[in-house]
Amino acid sequence: MTKEELDNIIKGKGIDAPALLGILQDVQKQEYCLPVKTLEMISEKMEVPISRLYGLATFYKSFTLKPVGRHALNVCLGTTCHVRGGPHIMNRFKHLLHVREGATTSDKKFTLNAVRCLGCCALAPVVQIDNDTYGKMNERMAPIIIKGYE
Repeated sequence: MTKEELDNIIKGKGIDAPALLGILQDVQKQEYCLPVKTLEMISEKMEVPISRLYGLATFYKSFTLKPVGRHALNVCLGTTCHVRGGPHIMNRFKHLLHVREGATTSDKKFTLNAVRCLGCCALAPVVQIDNDTYGKMNERMAPIIIKGYE
């Protein structure tokens, strides 16, 4: 993020303490994480200790210091999904996206995660991308679903 881009975000939110969360949200929306260099710039521009920014970034689950993709792709590997083929579906997504579990694709489109339960065991195996849930999944469906997010 450039200094000018950050200045525009701060200008839109203000430089008072209550604006911090909004500023961090806007940075993450643009950068897909909260980069250390950007946190340092915010600290300097707003005269806020970097420890306070790290405190906010690690307290709220919606923030991440590690880059993530535009889309969170969650493959359920809970008991029911596991028994019904969840691991095979995970392997198919790993192969299609050229990424390991817990990592982000090089184009920053997807972050592939294993989750233990999505709460819809009757639809097992289940995959969730952002807020979209796909039930009764199989390996053949994986490339079709991914194309819908490109």
